[in-house]
Amino acid sequence: MSIAKSYLRYRLKAKTRHGVHSPFVYDIVEKVVQAKGARNDAAIENLRKALKKDNRLLEINDLGAGSRNGAGSSRTVSQIARSSATAPAQAAFLQRLATHLKCRNILELGTNLGLTTAYLASASHAERVLSIEGDEALAKMAIENLAKLNVSAEVRCGNFDDLLEPSLRDLKNPDLVYVDGNHRKEPTLRYFDIIAQYARENTLVVLGDIHWSSEMEEAWEVVRNLESVTLTVDMFYLGLVFFRKGRAREHFTLKHP
Repeated sequence: MSIAKSYLRYRLKAKTRHGVHSPFVYDIVEKVVQAKGARNDAAIENLRKALKKDNRLLEINDLGAGSRNGAGSSRTVSQIARSSATAPAQAAFLQRLATHLKCRNILELGTNLGLTTAYLASASHAERVLSIEGDEALAKMAIENLAKLNVSAEVRCGNFDDLLEPSLRDLKNPDLVYVDGNHRKEPTLRYFDIIAQYARENTLVVLGDIHWSSEMEEAWEVVRNLESVTLTVDMFYLGLVFFRKGRAREHFTLKHP
């Protein structure tokens, strides 16, 4: 199914806050989705603008499903900033969500240029932010960008399969895990299974690009139906997954920010 058809199907199902009967989800819509802006957003977006003009060429070793525009292994920083980084509205939403849920320990899979990492690390309650990037050149740039923003976050370079579990052990109690790399069904489900073993009742897992491809839509459907998952929210570009116990299973489709 094409991304356009997926989006049309999503829009037909998506609800505003007036169609939500869960107080918990209604609060997210009212206080996170409907809100605007984010802490440190001016500095981060000024850096994004500069990166979009940066013509330095990077050799990218893409371990995931690649970029949607079909770019090869050689890409300019400008191309990456324009096509691969999480969009500003979605990154700001993630920060507001982390603040709303009082997330202290945050793990990100897929650092890219470090812009979303900076948003997450700027959340009000963030104490420790770890981010894993598979490509050495991107990891190096992300570290430089975070230093420019004076934001505290640790970037680890390597394969997700090697670094995910050790990073979860280091965090001990992950409050938020953002999975934004390797957009394929089997790896996504494998990562989710590992994350779920370390999740607490209030842990939030955010899956990026759940409608990227039919493969990712299949992965999202599997996650939605797992016994351990009690609440999911489809926001098209992002899928929110909760493990909150003692409640009826609910699945929502909300208009994205």
